[in-house]
Amino acid sequence: MYHIIVNSRSRSGYGGKIWQKIRHRLILEGIPFQEYQTKCRLDAKKIAKVLTENERWKEEDVLLVLGGDGTVNEAVNGICHPERVRFGYIPTGSGNDFARGTGLCRDADQALDAILNGSERRIDIGKAVLAEGETRRFLISSGIGYDAAICHEALSSRIKDTLNRFHLGKLTYCMIALRQLYFLKPFTIRLTREDGTVLNCEDAFFAVAMNLPYEGGGFRFCPDALCDDQLLDVCVVSSIKKWQVSYLLPLALLGRHTGFPEVHMEKCKKISWQTDCAQSVHLDGESGGRRCLMTLEVEKEQLRLLGANAVQKE
Repeated sequence: MYHIIVNSRSRSGYGGKIWQKIRHRLILEGIPFQEYQTKCRLDAKKIAKVLTENERWKEEDVLLVLGGDGTVNEAVNGICHPERVRFGYIPTGSGNDFARGTGLCRDADQALDAILNGSERRIDIGKAVLAEGETRRFLISSGIGYDAAICHEALSSRIKDTLNRFHLGKLTYCMIALRQLYFLKPFTIRLTREDGTVLNCEDAFFAVAMNLPYEGGGFRFCPDALCDDQLLDVCVVSSIKKWQVSYLLPLALLGRHTGFPEVHMEKCKKISWQTDCAQSVHLDGESGGRRCLMTLEVEKEQLRLLGANAVQKE
């Protein structure tokens, strides 16, 4: 049985149109499925939790998500015991960094073909430990500072809805990035690794821990990130002038920014961040509020992702 969580409102209603085509095909081909429509924030999480914690969940069942990266993030946060759940995804969002980073086809019909084929790839799940023991998962990345501030504004941006109607949603992030750069105030961040060693970065603009190489609609802040190596790739940008960021960002689209002295890169299983003042935090582009302290690590259980291919470095 295919249990399908549908966000019909993704990309300003584009998801609903895609779902109608997919639904029609499933009926014609006699494929058993149950549809669950999301109506508001966190619905995907609640639905995934109810489905996968139920004892009636079978090994051959599939949890399939149709929506954007935010819908995937909600769903994976609701999954109980990921090792028991076969997971599929049909991307209908504006960024689609999860599909891009895992080698999933971004054409809906071809994505469904790959899922029905049943080929499986196990990928890592990131976990963020926030204040008072609160935990949240991420599949793409978690960041603090500049990139998170961009995500926060994009989540409530009317500009994004307008541009999505013309299939130009990615421009939202570029426009907001320029605006946030004007208001951004650098901060001090203290990174504590699993072995206890510490890195202090003053005048930091942002830090990000990535499970996949892409975020924010294609930025490759950690171009060597692999989703199945049980490691997080970390990028910290500090001690840099605002005008320098304006040329660093285009280079990050190509993954060519890593050689600059203001850019610190490393791989780790676990890392803690502490800032001198509260900063915006995101998890897969979804808001994590404003935080001074958080710990990031890789979960022991992996996600059983259907229809994905190993991604070659560009």
